[in-house]
Amino acid sequence: MTHFKIISATPGLTTQEEILKIIREQATGITIKQLSKVLNRPVSMLQVCLKQLIASKQIHSKKSKTSHSIIYYPIINKQ
Repeated sequence: MTHFKIISATPGLTTQEEILKIIREQATGITIKQLSKVLNRPVSMLQVCLKQLIASKQIHSKKSKTSHSIIYYPIINKQ
């Protein structure tokens, strides 16, 4: 017989909040592979979160000219 255990979320920042915090700390930008290593999360999960952060205009992305990867940067509000 198979037993399932339902787990609850641990308290603290969500993955999206953690991503935003790391990107804001990296003024020079960060790649998805670097984020995956730092957060120990799969790239597919990070892609969903990054897409939502871009849509909410909290971050932006540019394609790197040298490594052909996408680099994510924070959007700095000028007030």
